[in-house]
Formats: sequence, structure tokens, C-alpha cells
Amino acid sequence: MYTPFKNKSFSLLFLTTITASLGDMFMDVSSGWLVLELTDSPLSLGLFWAVRSSPNLLFGMVGGATADKMARRRLLILCYILYAICGLLFGFLITTGLIQLYHALALIFIRGIIRTFENPSRQSFIVDIVGRENAMNGISLNAVGMRGIGIFGGAMAGLIIEFFGKEYPFYALSGLFIFAILLVGLIKDIETKRAAQQLSIWRNLKEGIQLVLKNRIILALMVMAATCEMFGFSFPVLVPVFARDILKVGAVGNGMINAFRSGGGLLAGLALASLGDFKHKGKLLIGMFLMFGVGLVLYANTPVYALALIFIGVVGVSAAGHDAMSQILLQLNVDEEQRGRAMGIWQLSIGFGVVGSFTLGTLAEAYGAVFAQSVFGGIMVIIAAVMYVAVPRLKGL
Repeated sequence: MYTPFKNKSFSLLFLTTITASLGDMFMDVSSGWLVLELTDSPLSLGLFWAVRSSPNLLFGMVGGATADKMARRRLLILCYILYAICGLLFGFLITTGLIQLYHALALIFIRGIIRTFENPSRQSFIVDIVGRENAMNGISLNAVGMRGIGIFGGAMAGLIIEFFGKEYPFYALSGLFIFAILLVGLIKDIETKRAAQQLSIWRNLKEGIQLVLKNRIILALMVMAATCEMFGFSFPVLVPVFARDILKVGAVGNGMINAFRSGGGLLAGLALASLGDFKHKGKLLIGMFLMFGVGLVLYANTPVYALALIFIGVVGVSAAGHDAMSQILLQLNVDEEQRGRAMGIWQLSIGFGVVGSFTLGTLAEAYGAVFAQSVFGGIMVIIAAVMYVAVPRLKGL
């Protein structure tokens, strides 16, 4: 389980993941709460999260092609510099009282563009460091770092907003990304010789598109990732609404919901890392998809805060598990030369979240948050059943 930590470079990258993920959690919790206070509208929250996801559709494949072309360490450093600048701009606009919804939409769109390049680079860099034989452990442990720090990050963001103000989480996340830059700088260059480095980004992009068209397993994994993003990962849109209007627990409760979600993700990451290179990865992927939908329905329909935290923990387990398994299976079912583009395909898939986020916000505006979230959870249950029957090759992975 802990074999990757014998490699100093992986240990440093793991620390970078923790630091950057804490910054990400500060951004997600604080920006969502900010938009709700600015607009008091679930529809605006849906629009906000749709704008956050939309760069994946536009630049997802480009980000993957770039990760195969460029030195991944340098690309990570550049992305973290830009993340820090976004946080400072958010904080400045709030402090000066100039912040408007269009500012938040513009900054979160820019942040989404950066993410389309950062995530394929980081995930591919993990396998560069630990090798394909330890890919399962490396990616799972990376998920442990992301979700584990999220337990504290969600709660910390809520507390900072409550006691200091809306702008301070953004200043804090800028500092975190600056620290992440220093950590990445300590990682020695990993020697990788890829043919893709000799090709143009456009050529790499074309080969990535051909990969989707020719590899049916990659196409099936892409469809699952896209539908999971639309109907499952759209749920953070309504977390501030559930916290403030349904469960009535305020900004701190909003942070705690995100903390329990991350706690579930931590458990999923630890479990996957302990399994090693096991069989039946495809069946586990479908099972996580099904559990995701059931968890969302239960979370949406409980008026008891303590139960809502338990059910959002179940959602966190299944969300993190499905996320990690999708990335693992995509990287293991392509050639070594194509791993960056495989992650670009995943990045493109999660871009379909723009449809889910806006639709969920619209449904909540018209019929209420409970109904909207329940519908989306129910759709996920149906999709899981269809994929199990219609794509038998997935079960054999």
C-alpha cells in the first residue's frame, strides 16, 4: 500500500497534492457561499458551477495533449502560480467591495481553464514517478491526500468565513499554492522520453481524438465519467442551499457537509490503495456509480443534519472511488505514450458537468432542492443498471 512513499519524489508530490487540495477546497466552499450571498438564487449557483465546469469541454483534450508535450513538472508550477493569482484577485475584489457575480463567474472560468492543464499533468506525473506497476497505489494515495485534507479544508473554510470574513479564505488559498510551488520545485526532473514530446500539441490532440474513436473501452469509460459528472458531481451546486435553507446550519454547517464528503473520499482512497493491482476493477467502477446515486437520494431526503452528514459521507466514498477508478482504468488501457491524452479525455468527460450543474440549479429554482437532487440521484441508479447490462466488457476490466 505504501510502496510509492519509498520514492522521495512521490512523497514530495503527495505533500504538494495535500497543499493544493486544501487550496481547492477553500476555493470551492468559499466561492459557492459567496455566490449564494450575492444572488440568493439556486439558479445562479447552477450557472456558477456550470461556468466552473465548462473549460473542461473547451480545453480538456488540449490540456491532455499539452501534458504529453511539455515537461509535467514545469506545467504544474505554472498552473499553481496562476491559481495563486486567482485567489488574490478574489480576495481583493471582496475586500474592496467591488465583487459582483460577473467577477466571480470570470475568475472561476479562468480557474477552470487552469485546471484542465493541471490535472492531466499531475495524474500523469504520478505514473511517471511510480511506474505503471504501482499506478493503482500511486493514484489511490493521491486521492487519499486530496480527500483527507478536504475533511479539514471544508470545515476550516466555513470557520474562516464565519469569524473573519468572506475574503480571507481566498488570501489563504493563495498562500497555499505558493507553498505548493516550492514543493514541486524540490522534485527532481523525472526522465521521460516520449515521442509525443517531439510532436506538436495539435498532432497530439488529433491522436487523442482517434484514441476515443478506435478504443471502445476508452469510449465506454468516457461515457461513464461524463454521465457521472452530469448527474453525480453536480451535487455541490446545492450544498449551500441545503446548509442554509433546508438543514439551517449556516456557513459552518456548509463547511462540515463538505468535510464529511471529503472524509468519505479519504476512506475510499485508503481502501483502493490497500487493494493494489486487483481484478474486477470494472465491476467496482459500476458499483461505485450505483452507490453514488443511492447516496444522493438519501442525502436529499433527510431533514436531520446528523443523518445528512452520514449520507454525504457515503456520497464522498462513492464519488472519490469512481473518480479514482476512472482515472486508473483510463491510464492502464492506453499505451505509455498516451497517458496524458487519456487524462485529457477524462478532463473532457467531466466538462459535461456544465449541463448537470445548470440543469440541477434550474430544477431547484422551479421545484425545490430536495426534488432536484432526488431526480439526479435516481437517474444515476438507472444509468448504473443500463451500463452493467449494455457494456459487458466493462465488467471484465
